[in-house]
Amino acid sequence: MPPHLQPKPQGASPAHFYLWAYNILCAILWLRVFLSTITAVIVSPNVSAVFASLEPWTRWTQTLAVLEILHAALGFTRSPVFTTFTQVFARSVQVWAINYAFPDVTAVSPAYPAMLLAWSMADTIRYLYFAVMLGAYAIPRALKWSRYTLFVALYPVGIGSEWWLMYKATMVTTNQPLAGLFCFFLCLYLPGSVMMYSYMLKQRRKVLAR
Repeated sequence: MPPHLQPKPQGASPAHFYLWAYNILCAILWLRVFLSTITAVIVSPNVSAVFASLEPWTRWTQTLAVLEILHAALGFTRSPVFTTFTQVFARSVQVWAINYAFPDVTAVSPAYPAMLLAWSMADTIRYLYFAVMLGAYAIPRALKWSRYTLFVALYPVGIGSEWWLMYKATMVTTNQPLAGLFCFFLCLYLPGSVMMYSYMLKQRRKVLAR
């Protein structure tokens, strides 16, 4: 569940330039994940090749989003701190406690490349959108449409893949407290996903109606 970074309108301050550079960097990193995932899927029919080549890169690219909690706390963005923390935490659990901790389960599942494609396409568009906004350029209509439309398909794919990989990890772990914690997280996916999806649909109607 990717965080919704909301830059504050502001002048050319150091914080403004930093946010612009941060969004450019994240857009490039996620674009690399997207292109590499497509290439790996085309080159090899073995889904484990995607995990082998992209797991570390994706894990650290996602970990960089921890900075967004700091951005919200310092007032660089308008995002609520708790909401930002929740969204970043959910993905951090996925990349560290599931994908990295249970490679035997994750590497062989088609859900892993599906998750990467959904994450990377959505985040490349999202970070590029904010980079253009912070650069004080007019946002192209195609970019705005993509930002507020493609999530309709990408979010269910990403969230469904996350859920499935966590479920598979729950089935193989011998640590009962950890299994219980994963089951708790799995139960949170439904209300959390409905809330986020409803919010994005509302934003889509508001933004594209302008």
